[in-house]
Amino acid sequence: MTKKSKPAALIGGLLAAAVAGSLMAAPADAAEQSCPAPDARPTVRFLDADSGVANRTAGGGCTVNDLIDDERTWNNHGAFVRHVSEVTRDLAGSSVISADERSALVETAARSGIGRPNGPTPYKTIFDGTPGSFGAWGYVGGRGFALRDDGSMVTANSPTGGGLGLLWYRAEQFGDFSLRLQFRDERAGDARSNSGVFVRFPGVDPAANPECKTNDPAWVSVNCGHEIQINDTSESGGNDPRKTGSVYGFADLDLAQARPTGKSVWNDLEIRVVGQHYTVIRNGEVINEFENVPGLPFPGRPTDPGTSGRQFERGYIGLQNHDAGSVVAFRNVRVRDLSDGGH
Repeated sequence: MTKKSKPAALIGGLLAAAVAGSLMAAPADAAEQSCPAPDARPTVRFLDADSGVANRTAGGGCTVNDLIDDERTWNNHGAFVRHVSEVTRDLAGSSVISADERSALVETAARSGIGRPNGPTPYKTIFDGTPGSFGAWGYVGGRGFALRDDGSMVTANSPTGGGLGLLWYRAEQFGDFSLRLQFRDERAGDARSNSGVFVRFPGVDPAANPECKTNDPAWVSVNCGHEIQINDTSESGGNDPRKTGSVYGFADLDLAQARPTGKSVWNDLEIRVVGQHYTVIRNGEVINEFENVPGLPFPGRPTDPGTSGRQFERGYIGLQNHDAGSVVAFRNVRVRDLSDGGH
């Protein structure tokens, strides 16, 4: 699977156009495609550069942001600006944007620095749906994860049962970063699933991390990292009062604040951690912010480490298999280094 929810055929056309300098076939082709989790940010952005141009629908549920491939590594700055120029030319020709808006987008691309040696750091894909990328992740705990032919991975039950499971990207720790991925709830029936994304935890070895106060490798992330909750269960039938986007236990959201979607809908989730400031963005909207200051206890769990035990400057990223009834799929997992402002 590819980045930013873009359909594979559409991305291929975009990149081919950028490399060859030929006319891109969007948005006409985009109308025949679909973006299951469209980039819903209000304006068109090229990494850190905000154009101020409204991020409109461009066909097939895709938005202008979906058609601009700002996340990958470009060979040079000129190629990226040419790509934006070609995409916006067709968008203007189809009256998705005006001529003035096209000019603003090309100007923003030019000042974005994307593709320059000292420009903003691109995203690095750490799960792209292939067996090779899946193999870079490790697993501890009871219940596991399975790789599927459609390029996603999904929570799966172990034949022997077991408790909470953790799939973690073992190849690298991250300091300041933006993590982007897509998830969807695939639980059968009316009930909703419970899962989460763990960040900044020190590993999975309890002996090496006695301050995490657990003998279970899967619980090192729970006790010493921060979990960004995934849970759109209604309040009336809730299996946990903390809803999607909560920084679990420390900055909790209710269902309205979580901005839930229907089941089987792909959601775009971004988690930004800079210093000790956490920002959670769901489908383009900031839904939570949290300052991880020392001294905050874990509500209702007086024996668990509070924020003073979660002050790591670097750590691992992991995905949770919470319980036997929950079924959550993930895809398109990528990380951008934001150290030194992303440069």
